[in-house]
Amino acid sequence: MAKETSMGLALKAAVGTLSRKKQTELIAEYIYKKYEVFARFKPLAVGIDQDLIKAMPQYDATLILRVLSNHCRRPRYIKALAKGGKRFDLHNRFKGEVTAEEQAIANQHSCLKPQTTESHNDTATQTATTQGDDTLDNSPE
Repeated sequence: MAKETSMGLALKAAVGTLSRKKQTELIAEYIYKKYEVFARFKPLAVGIDQDLIKAMPQYDATLILRVLSNHCRRPRYIKALAKGGKRFDLHNRFKGEVTAEEQAIANQHSCLKPQTTESHNDTATQTATTQGDDTLDNSPE
């Protein structure tokens, strides 16, 4: 493990005084600014959790993993996995591919399904309403 600098230790101590929620927000902001793969929601390389922990020793590993977990649950990231293709490391370099199984799992995710179901239901409701209006217009008085 790399030896921490005095600046890193001071930062770690300062960050430690913040609430865990604030620390998580701070880590997320840092990650999204520093790493393009996060900002662009590209599929992340397997094992990127350990790379993040090593790259940011000034932060609590548990909170780094929480930020990563939050990122991977976002619909934009899940859509990127559903498209498939390459996975990327922290430096935006190719490191593996999204498997067909991972793609299938992403496509089954609830964040991708309700949008099409809702729009289908809205269309069906509008059609039923329109047809119901036509039926009323065609009935004898």
